[in-house]
Order: sequence, then structure tokens, then C-alpha cells
Amino acid sequence: MRVASFFFPHFAVQIEAKDNDSLKGRPIIIGGLPCERKAVYDASQEALSCGVRQGMPLREAYALCPQGTFLPLDEGKYADVFTAILTLLANYSAVVEAGTSGSAFIDLSYECNELQFVEEIRQMIEKRFQLHLLTSIAPSKFVAWIASRIVTPGKVIVITEGEEKDFLKDLPVCFLPASSRTLERLELLGIYRIGQLANLSPAAVSLEFGNEGKRLWELSNGIDRSTLIPWCMVPMLKEQIYFEPAAETTSQILASGDELLTRLSQQLKERWQCCLRLTISMHFSNDHIAQRVVHFKEATSCKEVMLRHLKQYLEAARFTAPVNEMRLTLTDFCPENGRQALFLDEPLGHKERLTSAISWLRQRYGKEVVGKVLVKSNSPLPEDSFSFTGFDL
Repeated sequence: MRVASFFFPHFAVQIEAKDNDSLKGRPIIIGGLPCERKAVYDASQEALSCGVRQGMPLREAYALCPQGTFLPLDEGKYADVFTAILTLLANYSAVVEAGTSGSAFIDLSYECNELQFVEEIRQMIEKRFQLHLLTSIAPSKFVAWIASRIVTPGKVIVITEGEEKDFLKDLPVCFLPASSRTLERLELLGIYRIGQLANLSPAAVSLEFGNEGKRLWELSNGIDRSTLIPWCMVPMLKEQIYFEPAAETTSQILASGDELLTRLSQQLKERWQCCLRLTISMHFSNDHIAQRVVHFKEATSCKEVMLRHLKQYLEAARFTAPVNEMRLTLTDFCPENGRQALFLDEPLGHKERLTSAISWLRQRYGKEVVGKVLVKSNSPLPEDSFSFTGFDL
């Protein structure tokens, strides 16, 4: 197997800087305001040089880099860009795997000139999305992943079959997918480089670190049998509205939400589908972003049901600034749900309802979707005690 790895360093920071030229070259910290009890999601190289690290509390990041620009987390925007990149890759490779946000792999097994192919894709992505990326080619996912983290910008590093162990030997063990406890124990044993671990016997490593050690020893020797996990686009329906000027009242936002849900409900019904999840995203004039995910107890395509949840959210929320944008997204689709109806308790009163329901089902799903049950009273086996047959209304 031949694999290409595409890695976008500081993916979220790149997207924010692309959308705002004034941010380029400045220390950027993404995750929220310093006063919020949240963690750093991503940070620019300028902020990292001040000691800021991903995952640290925002208040600590502010203490280390008070001159930094703190931005709210907009995972929806980053996911949209990443999905667009994966879609482009899927147009050129039969198998695409989505790694962590800003990282992807493609299968090169059937490419004659893999270097030229990957270089063309790299240039295409940089031109279309205006994002900087690092690329590599290797015989396995693990080696390709590491190579894309250390490659010189603007170049494509190529690792050929049989060179994996030699390529890995001088790299630090922190590149291995080991737990923090295992990394600490490796350092206590004086093992700092991948090559040191690779030179140990597999039995000794397994005895010391168990199954995790066996896996780490194999990776240290360039042995990686994992295959690419094909990515497929998660289907979604999305509608959004921009308020100009910004909306300040709940009634104004709810009226716009009614319009968006009308369009979304119609699209669901045209596809003969229901959904199980509604995501409500609100973008405020002070750059804050609020997001609420609603999980429906029953799959629905009904606008009134979704609107009721939106109304409950808006009435319970306390907005401190006008709303610039509202985005509603439907996901987790499923076929239309059937509903049981009682027609036999009062035969005369429900005959018209039964006839109407059968006609509707046949128009949509075909004549054979509804059958008549014939009971066989003398059948020795329960599964043979009845059969279905067609009938006319």
C-alpha cells in the first residue's frame, strides 16, 4: 500500500487568518475570551513562542500572551472547510481517510507517478483554499503521518518500501502513539529515540509494556498493517440567514427561524426522510458564537416540532448582544417513520380512514405494500398458520 498524507498545521488559525488579513503575523489564540472558563483550541506560532499551548486554560494563555488576539471557537466553519477539502480529495482518489481536523490520507496504490500526482493536488489545494499544507508519501499510514509533520514546507517527502525503519530511527519517541505514562517510563529507561526501541527484542518490550509495547515496537520498525478507513460525507441539510441590521428581539429571530425550518422541512419531505438532530448556531455582533444541539425523541420532518424546540431555546437563552447570523442544520437522517393506527375497534367508524391510508401507501410504495391476512386454522406449525395475499379496496 502507498499512502499520501496531507497535514494543515494550525488549521483553525490558518482559516481565521485567511478570513481576516489583519490577523496575519499576530499572536492568535482560538477558544474564546480570556475571562471564559474554556481551553485553548488552537494557537498561532507567535502565540506558541510565548508559551501558549493547546488545551491550557484561556486565562493562563492570557497571562503568558496578553497581547494576543483571542477569538471564539467556530467549529462549524472549520468543519465546512475541512469537508470541502476532503470532497476535493475524493474526486482524485478512490479511498480518502479523514484524520484529525486538518489531516487526511489518500490511497496511491494505483498511481504510476505518485510524486507528480500528490504535488499537483498540493498546489491545487493551496490555490483554491489559500491554506498552507505539508505532504508526504510512504508505504504506511504511520510513516506517512510522521513524515508530513517534519517535511520542509513546499516539498513532498517520499519514503520508499524498506526505508521506514531507517527514516524513523532518529526521531523522538513522542511521535509514537503511546500513553503519557508509557512515554514517561520509556524516558526513565533511557529510551529517547524510536530507533532505540526498535533495537530491543519484541519479547522484552511486550513483557514491560504489554500489548501497547508490542504495537509500539512494530511501529518503531516500520511495521504498520492498518488500512485506510474510507471517508464519506455526512449528509446534512443547512439553511442560514444574515441579519442586516443585527436582530435584537426574540420575535424577529423566531420569525426568521420559521422561514428556515419551512424550507428545511420541505426538503426533508421531498426526500421522504426524517431527521433526529437539529443544530442551532447563533453568531453575535460581539463575535461570540452559541450552539445548541437538539436530539429529537422521534424522527421528524414536521416544521412545527422543530420550531417548538427553537422557540424553547430562544426563550431560555439570555443573549448579551444582537444576532448577526443564524444557522440551522439537520443531520442523522432516516426513512419516514410509520405510525400505528387502530382501525378494527369500530369497523364502521374507521372504514374511510383505513381506505384512505391504504390508498396513500400504495401510491407511494406500490400496490404490494399492503396485503390481506388469511388464517389457516388447521396448520400444525405457528409460522404456517397464516399467509398474505393481495386484495382490492
